[in-house]
Amino acid sequence: MKKDILRKIPAILIMVGIFYLSSLPGNDPFLNSVKLSSRIKHIIAYFVLGISFCVWIPYRKWFEKPVFWCLLVIALCTVFGIVDEFHQSFVPGRSCESFVCFSKDLQKLKFSAGNFHDIVSDFIGGAIASLTFLSIVVVQKFKKSSSR
Repeated sequence: MKKDILRKIPAILIMVGIFYLSSLPGNDPFLNSVKLSSRIKHIIAYFVLGISFCVWIPYRKWFEKPVFWCLLVIALCTVFGIVDEFHQSFVPGRSCESFVCFSKDLQKLKFSAGNFHDIVSDFIGGAIASLTFLSIVVVQKFKKSSSR
């Protein structure tokens, strides 16, 4: 039981960290201190989140349904990215980077696909993490079956 709780802690901490960073104003010096493009930052953050989601799932379950868990991790990363971009649209100094955002007066919806790239980057980071973990599981499964 303790082991299952310990598996969840990294993913929760990373989600809190991403949510905190996206709540900082756009002109925050901490956000601008890392000299990487926004897309690379998103891919790295969601790669780490994806790996933590992979660790959350017990290894034996990965052996049973590897493709299902791979797709689930990708979906979780993407959904969290969409929710986080929506949250970010309410932060001063940040642009509306989700599919649908409220206008400043919260009375009408504004559709924005121009910065859709951040969500695609989140998807890519989660997909790379999930596929990396999936390849490790497949190699382990192959080694187990060939040693019998």
